[in-house]
Amino acid sequence: MRSVGKFYDDKNFPRGFNRSGVFTVSEAQLLENYGRTMRALTDGSLAPLTEVEAEFLAEVSGEKDMHSSLAKCWNKYVSKTTNKVRSYTLCQSQRKQNGNYDDDDNDSSDIDI
Repeated sequence: MRSVGKFYDDKNFPRGFNRSGVFTVSEAQLLENYGRTMRALTDGSLAPLTEVEAEFLAEVSGEKDMHSSLAKCWNKYVSKTTNKVRSYTLCQSQRKQNGNYDDDDNDSSDIDI
């Protein structure tokens, strides 16, 4: 696959692909070296010139099973950048919910002497 230039995604991975904890070292290198080409192939702004690029496009589009490391890596990148991660909690702090951050349990006016 040809390399059009280094690929960076500062919005989703501001510290780089290597330091994100999402990608392996080899996946991070594939994204950096061939990410621009893979993006251009998938969005249609670049036509495949080699057999490797045509096979990559067929695997990403679902025409073939994913066997190449390029297609697996790009699929992982797309899934990590498009799927939102939601986290749910079971309860919320009463103090935070009421907005009473200044109220303390040890208020001196409630103590009988």
